[in-house]
Amino acid sequence: MTADDKAMLAHSQAQPTSRRTVRRRFIVIGAIAMVLVIALAVGLGIGLTVGRPTGNSDSSGSAASATPISGADSEVPASVWKPTSGLTWNYNLHAAVQDTSNQGIDVWDIDLVDNSASTIKALQDQGSKVICYFSAGSYEDWRPDKGEFQDSDLGHDLDGWPGEKWLNINSDNVRRIMEARLDMAVDKKCDGVDPDNIDGFDNDNGLDLTAQDSVNYIAFLAKAAHNRNLSIGLKNAGSIIPDVLDVVQFSVNEQCLQYDECDTFRAFIDQDKPVFHVEYPKGDDTNNNLSVSTSRFDDICDASSAQGFSTIIKNMDLDAWTQECPKS
Repeated sequence: MTADDKAMLAHSQAQPTSRRTVRRRFIVIGAIAMVLVIALAVGLGIGLTVGRPTGNSDSSGSAASATPISGADSEVPASVWKPTSGLTWNYNLHAAVQDTSNQGIDVWDIDLVDNSASTIKALQDQGSKVICYFSAGSYEDWRPDKGEFQDSDLGHDLDGWPGEKWLNINSDNVRRIMEARLDMAVDKKCDGVDPDNIDGFDNDNGLDLTAQDSVNYIAFLAKAAHNRNLSIGLKNAGSIIPDVLDVVQFSVNEQCLQYDECDTFRAFIDQDKPVFHVEYPKGDDTNNNLSVSTSRFDDICDASSAQGFSTIIKNMDLDAWTQECPKS
């Protein structure tokens, strides 16, 4: 590993990035930076987690007591797209996809709202499946349906993500809005959906959300998606995999290598379901078209814990730049 790689790795470990994949909106505030520097200088011992939602100190959100989805709620219609492990993919949320030419990509994960039906069709015409991303667990103040949320639907701000708040995923109104988003996915002819931020129970959400709430919410979203002939994935949320694995068709995972969590997601591979896996080795603030070093690339792509995963390397802002690991 080169000296530059070691420095980059040390930075990413000291300042973990967000596990969330909404459009990145970084804000640098001098005063906050100064406070952090002073705090480190006096040895407060605070682990920096800039941009990454932190776990609740309250154990009530633990996944240990969650009840798995079973019975009729776990049935998946035969017509729903069921991807298999080993597919290639790309992940682009920074803006609408501009290049829809055949890039040999099996699956695209792109923003539901930003991309038009014609863009989705163009990708599908090249032989790709399209997963449409939306945030199912957070309010975003730039979305066109933002006015439909009620004050009672909103929890605490998402730390480090201006304009976003955790959602009460038990709210009938929130669920109605999410069903409308699924209808949009149908109208645009998406093949599947990637609902983000369903792990509020593991963060300071201000709504007393529990792991069981998230399991129940996935059951609701999965049934609603399947009824619309849409495939659905689980974004991160490794602790509830055993409870929801039967009703989701794939995993979208961020940074399981960085946080030593990849073994948790192997349950998908064991069922021949893909783990669409991304790492951000450049860190929060570097978004360019330069390849990572060969040693860093090999560290990610040859990692034994992620064998069988569909692994790519991306800039944190999820623009068009991508490095794809060879199939393992």
